[in-house]
Amino acid sequence: MLRGERNVCLRLQSARNEDLQILAEMNKQLIEDERSSNPMGINELEKRMSEFFENAWEIDLIMKEEKIIGYTLYQYQEDSINRTEKRVYIRQYFIRREYRKMGYGIAGIDLLWNTRFKDVKRIEIDVLETNPEGKRFWDKAGFKPYYTNMRLEN
Repeated sequence: MLRGERNVCLRLQSARNEDLQILAEMNKQLIEDERSSNPMGINELEKRMSEFFENAWEIDLIMKEEKIIGYTLYQYQEDSINRTEKRVYIRQYFIRREYRKMGYGIAGIDLLWNTRFKDVKRIEIDVLETNPEGKRFWDKAGFKPYYTNMRLEN
């Protein structure tokens, strides 16, 4: 079920501890792009990525030839309603700014769906309200809103 606009050659490569610095740098850009309130610096983000590795999260680098053009951080989870079905929660998905609007983002989702997520019934994501560009991307990728999370802060 490929939805990508172009025939782009991407591959996934499992991230390793040696990739923590580049993952932290891309995560920092993601935080900026989302206009997130997350105040973490590179060192804190690197430590957090290391903790993801230790806590049953998967991290894949999205590769175009030998260049890292993005990454995804996800976790397989049991469906809370139908326990016989698997779902995956994508916590972070990032394509570097210089590779956007070229079809790589959707091609990366298709690649994940057709390789890593073959046995998964549903993919879930969260998109910050401060990230309208992200909302447009996920809508274009075929994702539909399911619920709204609201908060009241003091």
